Amino acid sequence: MSHQGGPSSGGDGARVVPEENQEPVDVGTRVWANYHDTGFFFHGVVVERREDEHRVIYGDGASEWLPAAALRPDALGEEARVHVRPSYEGEFLEATVLRRLGDAIYVHSASGQERWTALPHVRFAGGDRRVPVAGEPPAELPRPEAVDVGARVLVNYAHQGLRFVGTVTAVAEDGRYHVVYLDGESGWVAARDIELEAVGEGTIVHVRRTWEPAEWVRGRVAQRVGSALRVELDDGGVAWTSLLRIRLPEPSPAAPAAADDGASEATTPAE
Repeated sequence: MSHQGGPSSGGDGARVVPEENQEPVDVGTRVWANYHDTGFFFHGVVVERREDEHRVIYGDGASEWLPAAALRPDALGEEARVHVRPSYEGEFLEATVLRRLGDAIYVHSASGQERWTALPHVRFAGGDRRVPVAGEPPAELPRPEAVDVGARVLVNYAHQGLRFVGTVTAVAEDGRYHVVYLDGESGWVAARDIELEAVGEGTIVHVRRTWEPAEWVRGRVAQRVGSALRVELDDGGVAWTSLLRIRLPEPSPAAPAAADDGASEATTPAE
């Protein structure tokens, strides 16, 4: 998992006693997974299972095989004690969840500040207050069929012709939408620059292979499982990744998607 985007930068957490006789988890299930047995749980989705072993794709695109005992249901909600980092290079700080809308989390930090962030920037220790436990039912997450509060959307970021995934958290009286992107950034977006997220098999995407410097590789989605994507890359590779690590070229009659080489130097929400 990348240093900037993932659990490997987080240090060691409290050791977690495995749950005995925990049942295997179905493919497609959203989970919090005990990353590398550190005692810190990060959000992901199960994309493959071999008996009791589950392949989890984390929110930043990394993957790991884990037994059922290392997984907890996606039941994170209000008043849970978590750790949140302000950026990929920032340190995790304690916070309390005040609200959740799909992938977006509104937290109150120990310093008294309140802000929106996204699931890839959140973790919790196994013994933290009001965090998910084995056997708990998953959280009921909003999935509006139109662009509205709670909807997962694609945004033409800064009018660059490149779309990034985010969650709508508010709608202004003038018709603008407040969006929290998966990298934790947020902002107000005009209605003309937003649409429901509908990435699926055959969608052309750019995959962010490295963070610094940013390296994008063009490809086509071959399979989707929740927030995880298996992408056939134009350079011949095939890789699992996540919605955080992709952007979509804006369709253009004058420049068909097939002609897009993915070499744009445009910025991302966090840049």
